[in-house]
Amino acid sequence: MERRISAGILAGGKSKRMGEDKARLWHGGETFLAHLLRELREFDEVLLSVEDRRAWADAPCRIVEDQLPDFGPVEGIYQLLRAARNPYVLVTAIDLQCLTALALQTLARQIRPGVCCLVPCRDAWLEPLCSIYHKDALPVLEQMRSAGVRRPRALFDCVPTRYIEFADLGWNDSMVKNVNTRGEYEALLREEDSKETKKSCCTVKKEIDRI
Repeated sequence: MERRISAGILAGGKSKRMGEDKARLWHGGETFLAHLLRELREFDEVLLSVEDRRAWADAPCRIVEDQLPDFGPVEGIYQLLRAARNPYVLVTAIDLQCLTALALQTLARQIRPGVCCLVPCRDAWLEPLCSIYHKDALPVLEQMRSAGVRRPRALFDCVPTRYIEFADLGWNDSMVKNVNTRGEYEALLREEDSKETKKSCCTVKKEIDRI
């Protein structure tokens, strides 16, 4: 990668709609966390943002703990920026399971001098939980925390922000599809099963063609 960039995974949510910790859900033969760690392996460091570090004694990466409980992603982004050893942090939510290393590295290559936030978008729809933040955003994030402002998008009006369309990144909507509910998780698993079935059918066909 051209720049040394940290990566941060947001895993501090309550997962109330899912009913269990999303980081430890399984998909494609690995946990949600393991998938993102693999896709982020080219970044200079990977941090995991959690609400309570005591639940993550076995984590394979550095843990960053929230100081304001139940404050949401603004708190996670703030703590990740404070803890990172690099000025830039690519922040992604734990449930973005369709992200690939190529997609993330393509985003990282779009960093420009003077830009504090780099935010993928599709028309007016923004994806703040798969964006890149600079430590220069910390003072504004501190003000947001003090004022009780929990929406990451409020930051973008206060610091130099660059918006980049999905099409310019080679992304599609499915790459940033969240998995918030049990139904969405089951749909993800069905999609995985469908891909495996198609793969098996193709393999069988190739074997038959060789006979």
